[in-house]
Amino acid sequence: MQRYEENGIEVGLRTVEKYTSVADDFSSPSGCSAWTMRFSRPGWDVRVETSTVLTSNADAFTVDATLDGYEDGRRVFSRTWNETVPRDLA
Repeated sequence: MQRYEENGIEVGLRTVEKYTSVADDFSSPSGCSAWTMRFSRPGWDVRVETSTVLTSNADAFTVDATLDGYEDGRRVFSRTWNETVPRDLA
């Protein structure tokens, strides 16, 4: 956590990312990331957590992602995305 004395806000960030692929197999790349950001000061504590998984095959990229927002430890927002994007020669 880093504290900003001028406004009393503490900010924290945690990130984990992993990417993989197999040699010349252009349908094998994948990536996973998880981020947590936290902002707090007396009487106020919020946190945002995201998780994203990107995979591919010969025809498409697939993205599965979630975003959760927390206030004082209670989840107050959540959204999920599940998208497929054609590779179109990519």
